[in-house]
Amino acid sequence: MITASVIHRVFRIRVGAAEGTAFAVDVDQRQYLVTARHIAAGIVDGNRVDLFSNGGWIQSEVRLVGHGAGEEDVTVVSMDRQLAPPSLRLPPTSTGLIYGQDAYFLGFPYGYVGKYLLGPDGFPLPFVKKAVVSLFDGARYLLDGHNNPGFSGGPLVFHQPPNMEFRIAAVISGFQATAEPVFAGDQKTPLSYHYNTGIIVAYQIEAALRLISEKPIGFPTVGAA
Repeated sequence: MITASVIHRVFRIRVGAAEGTAFAVDVDQRQYLVTARHIAAGIVDGNRVDLFSNGGWIQSEVRLVGHGAGEEDVTVVSMDRQLAPPSLRLPPTSTGLIYGQDAYFLGFPYGYVGKYLLGPDGFPLPFVKKAVVSLFDGARYLLDGHNNPGFSGGPLVFHQPPNMEFRIAAVISGFQATAEPVFAGDQKTPLSYHYNTGIIVAYQIEAALRLISEKPIGFPTVGAA
């Protein structure tokens, strides 16, 4: 069900010791890479990030477009090359997202990659998971689903049936967790564990678009439809 326009825009990324997911967006015939700020908070102009390609990490130089303000867990950079074919359209907009509808998020949980590689660059096929749009909460969406470490920075995508054109609604930030007690039989112990509540946090793609509008320095695209 997930189309090539989504799949070919999702990448496994590493910034220093932090790993996660990123995705390419096209705005005004320029391409940008979007990820979560908590992965890329240390990026400045001239830094290098690693993209997983053909079974290994490849360094690319980036220019910082901007980091999200306040709680917005969003970072945008401009790469030194085009990563995704602009002919595969994937509009970055949350317009049309409906309360209670299904949406999908893509990425690389726990850094796992399969054997299927995409195109000559050998970018790995990402995992895809489904979630329900549970709550509109200001600049973010709260989703019902099961997120894992590694999806941070990935895209939340949706479409409106019967139209199969996907749109990017948001950037995956993480999941809400709580401390749950450990029991020995019926007896509560002093121990606790980190419990995934199933509530996923994602920040609207419009946060990334604002950063791009303030500093439109993306890599010029070739082959736009």
